[in-house]
Amino acid sequence: MIHSKKTKSSFSLRGNKTKQGFLLIYLLIWNCAGGAYQDMAIEDPARLISLEDSLSRSDLSESTIGSLALAHKTLGEKAMVAGKYETARDHFSKTLNLSPKDTMATFNHFLVQGHILYKSGKEDNLWDAIQVYHRAATIIEGSGEPHYHIARAYHKIGDKDFDLIIESYDRALGLELKPELRELASRARSEAADRDNRLKDFWK
Repeated sequence: MIHSKKTKSSFSLRGNKTKQGFLLIYLLIWNCAGGAYQDMAIEDPARLISLEDSLSRSDLSESTIGSLALAHKTLGEKAMVAGKYETARDHFSKTLNLSPKDTMATFNHFLVQGHILYKSGKEDNLWDAIQVYHRAATIIEGSGEPHYHIARAYHKIGDKDFDLIIESYDRALGLELKPELRELASRARSEAADRDNRLKDFWK
């Protein structure tokens, strides 16, 4: 009986070690895959996105979902810089499907929607663009970029409403702006103020 107990105990120990070994291998593979996807999201996001359909959504780890969201966001930002706003909008939409609380993706999603409306040049779309830019401004309150685009939209609607145009440029310049946008906003603000002054002088 003692021999039998020792044998059962020995088998039980071996079984536990085997299970632990399999679990360790699984965790190593899972971690390596997550790390590989994360690296791919940064270095080659288009390649990772090409694998998205082949991955089962129900089997994705949080790390992999985060990597896919990052890949879409990276491609969206690149498309945005290139002026491919529809493509950028699609990537930011997919980012938000995967990561709904991504603040920067939400901000950029509103911006590109505004850009698409602005690009049409139609007055109704320009007013809609202003509303969308205002929504972007509520997401990142310290950014002057939405206000810069609001000023441009007001100007495109009609360059005679200088108060709204100048006020929007002033808001943009009073907040955080990329150097190139700050230069453009400063120049456009000066031009709008000059036109305003010339118009006032004309009607004196």
